[in-house]
Amino acid sequence: MHKPQLTANQWKIVAFCALGGMLETMDVYIISFVLTAIAGPWQLSFGKSAVILLASGVGAIIGSLYWGQLADRIGRKRAFIATIFTCAAGSLAMAFTPTGNWIYLVVFRTLIGFGAAGFFIFIMTLQEFAPAQNRGFATGFVSTAAAGGLLVGSICASLFMPILGWRGLFAIGALPALVGIAAIYFLPESPRWALARGDFALGRRSLAWALGPDVDIEPIVRSYSTREQAPGWREVFVRKRSALSGILINFGVVTGYYGITLWAPTLLALILGLPAAQAAKIMVVFSLSGLLSRLAMGWLADHFGRRRCGAFAAFGAVVFLILAGMVGQGLVLRQDLFWLPFGFAFVLADSGFAVMGMYTSEIWPSRLRGRGSGVCYMAGSVGKIIGPLGLALMIGASNMLRPAATISALLPAFTYLAAMFLIAGLTYAFIARETKGQTLEDLELKLA
Repeated sequence: MHKPQLTANQWKIVAFCALGGMLETMDVYIISFVLTAIAGPWQLSFGKSAVILLASGVGAIIGSLYWGQLADRIGRKRAFIATIFTCAAGSLAMAFTPTGNWIYLVVFRTLIGFGAAGFFIFIMTLQEFAPAQNRGFATGFVSTAAAGGLLVGSICASLFMPILGWRGLFAIGALPALVGIAAIYFLPESPRWALARGDFALGRRSLAWALGPDVDIEPIVRSYSTREQAPGWREVFVRKRSALSGILINFGVVTGYYGITLWAPTLLALILGLPAAQAAKIMVVFSLSGLLSRLAMGWLADHFGRRRCGAFAAFGAVVFLILAGMVGQGLVLRQDLFWLPFGFAFVLADSGFAVMGMYTSEIWPSRLRGRGSGVCYMAGSVGKIIGPLGLALMIGASNMLRPAATISALLPAFTYLAAMFLIAGLTYAFIARETKGQTLEDLELKLA
């Protein structure tokens, strides 16, 4: 079947959402590289380091619900801009952290987590502009850019941290503000949000801008012929299948992913005996591979479906995490090969994010998409805490960051993370509904 090509203006939406997602993600992950530089001089234990890492999850729990409601109430565009400025302000503030004051980092990491919790608004905005047959690819492209945020952070850490120091790295995190300023002038409002709110004039303008003057937009407009009452939170949980599948998938994938990603530079440095800059270079390779896997998974999800691709990524991460734990602990192969299965687990976990993002947005009607996605991402935000904290507790939170403390508990810790991906995989296989190739309007009827 012929797939409609994205128009030039739809590509502009892709670019806005991709760049915003990439720079916000960079803000979230910069801390993982800073920790490799300050953990020793500041005498940070696994417990203190975990609190710094998981602080963003605390902010994200609140932020997920806040941004979801805001996006449904005032529109995708204004919520999009607000979340970007929040992240930029938090990162800039951390450049002024008093030496040794890890509590200060915790406070502003919480603010960044609060802002970054609105990442799903980028996915929602894109999907409400994209054609059904290419929605997976377009969403995968934005998710790829988000993985690119870790890549950009890795590059900045390896190139600029030796020159600018960790404070300069945080200052670079203020760059998303430029995207926010551009969005004020050039980003249109979502047509589906406008139509669901009964603003048919705005909806028509946005559709005509996105699709071009020669496309008949009236069938889409007629799908929103009546203005419904503003949604409430209770409606999210009335849709039991959407709520259960979205919550479990987000919880499993995000818990496992953040446990892997936020500790990855530290684990590579400790287990392989590498300096921080060298660990960052390995993360560049991991990040680039993960970036490509997200793009590929988005394309595959349009061909083979969300359920199959999501399950494949989740179950694959389970296998390679357990193998990485065994290699790192010296039970199989050589310890210096730890990076290989760990890298495969990282890439598979990364690719699963592309499926999770598109699926989480697709399973909700337009008027409820912000709140529904927000509840699902809130479950993922809990995972942002449980992932890093769980790994730290399994290893021993009171231990200082040193190889002896890490290696002895690596397999149990990685088995814990693998269990999170197992939850997501089983949910895709037995609970999730397929959304491949269906317009948002068709899905709306099925979700009614």
